[in-house]
Amino acid sequence: MIQARWLIIFFAVLGMSVPSFAIDWSLGGFPSYLRTRARVIDNAVAGGDGRISVVDTTLRLTPQLGLSDAVTVRAQVDVASNMIWGGQTAHFFGGTLGEDDSVVLSDLRPSDRFNGAILTGNKAVDDKYGFFTVRMLHADIVLPNSLGFVRIGRQPFDWGLGILANGGHDPHSDLGFVVDRALWLKSFPAGAGTFTLVLVSDVFSNGSSLFAGENGVGYDILAAAGIYNQQMGDVNVTVGAYGFPYLHQNNVFNDAGFGYDFDVDRTSLYSGLLVLKAASWSFTYEVQMFGGGEITNPALGPLPAGEFEFDYAFDMAGRLELYPSMMAQVSTVGVEAGWAQGDDGSTPLTIEGNALPFSPAYNVDNLLFKHVIPTVYQIEGSVINAIYVKAYANMQLADNLGFTPQVLFAWNDETNAVSAFDSNYPGIADFGNGAGNRGISNTPVDKYLGTEIEGTLSWTLHPGVNLDFIGSLVLAGDGLNDLMESHATANEVTDADVEDTIWAFQSRLMVYIDQFMK
Repeated sequence: MIQARWLIIFFAVLGMSVPSFAIDWSLGGFPSYLRTRARVIDNAVAGGDGRISVVDTTLRLTPQLGLSDAVTVRAQVDVASNMIWGGQTAHFFGGTLGEDDSVVLSDLRPSDRFNGAILTGNKAVDDKYGFFTVRMLHADIVLPNSLGFVRIGRQPFDWGLGILANGGHDPHSDLGFVVDRALWLKSFPAGAGTFTLVLVSDVFSNGSSLFAGENGVGYDILAAAGIYNQQMGDVNVTVGAYGFPYLHQNNVFNDAGFGYDFDVDRTSLYSGLLVLKAASWSFTYEVQMFGGGEITNPALGPLPAGEFEFDYAFDMAGRLELYPSMMAQVSTVGVEAGWAQGDDGSTPLTIEGNALPFSPAYNVDNLLFKHVIPTVYQIEGSVINAIYVKAYANMQLADNLGFTPQVLFAWNDETNAVSAFDSNYPGIADFGNGAGNRGISNTPVDKYLGTEIEGTLSWTLHPGVNLDFIGSLVLAGDGLNDLMESHATANEVTDADVEDTIWAFQSRLMVYIDQFMK
């Protein structure tokens, strides 16, 4: 009934707007597109059959209906979201021993999506998810008498580089963070620049949780952001900060299969942002701080009753890009570094890290932080308990042919951060490993994760139609080998040999519907 209700609303809006030619198929940087990917990934699983071949398709529409100059209704709908065409991978692909392991024309839950290695949990394929998903549906209203701007409904949350608050702009990535929110925004003159104040109130009721999975209902009472912008000579300067002083969530891990019912009594989230832009270069830095609260456990299972404390956890990233005018074939040269704090496994009742991974929509790369690490930790994130540095360039080889090489180096932040609760409490997943999965053991891991070398060849077949070929190679370090072996052991895989190299090849066809609709 819920899907039918959304479907009726969508087609009602569409039916009213098409005759009046009032509909637009672009949504402020969120394109409408059809994406089909064919991927082969090898050696990404310790033990068993480590090779996966899969083809998936996403059809995403982003219509907006202009009711007047002051009122616009905006939506984003996944008609098909990573729809798997078919395939079979030993006993890891959504099945168990003795059962049918193939996935045909099935939509994957975001919490157990295809991460490039294995699918785990009892929701790897969920028939109730369906093919029609409303990601966003909100009204934008410009208030009269210069009172500001209001946005109400399910909407994206974007901030800075998008390492945490990332609405999923990039069509090359998956997922993204949307929230049911009431927002008010107004800009004021401030000296030689402009100050913008944003006030929000949220309900985390649409599957966006504070931790891994899609469980529980959370809310914040009132949160605020402030952004100051000023042009200083040739450089545009933006400084911003936001604060969520009170976050609450009920029934964390209520679908984990263990019967536990944790409540996040209170926690908080803060961020700082700096953006410098000039004609020939740009620099962006973002830092997030999360924690400072309690988690209540009602004494079910092996964990003791009482409160588990959040210490403060941090993540941050910075990016410097140069736009060299003297090299006609090179449009961008960039370097980026990031850090997501890991948890100290020696303090099992205090969570210092692993609770604040980078957003799964943050496009770090297509293998290590997009597929391997989320599978190992079984959490919807990318940079988890890790430090990385990468360098890249955007090159134009011909009129319709581009090439983007990159190299990435990664290390573990905490070598004993593989579990937020220690081995005295077996059988329950922790906040570092995700809900509904057996946690990784507490064996210390090596500091060095590995190195990834990647190249993307982009071919513009037609305006609005791109075909990309992506090759990725991870040279696994001792740290990644330790994590994968521990993950395999925790999931009862006896043959836990790990290859020294993990490789993947991906072809990706993108059709941008906006350009054809216009």
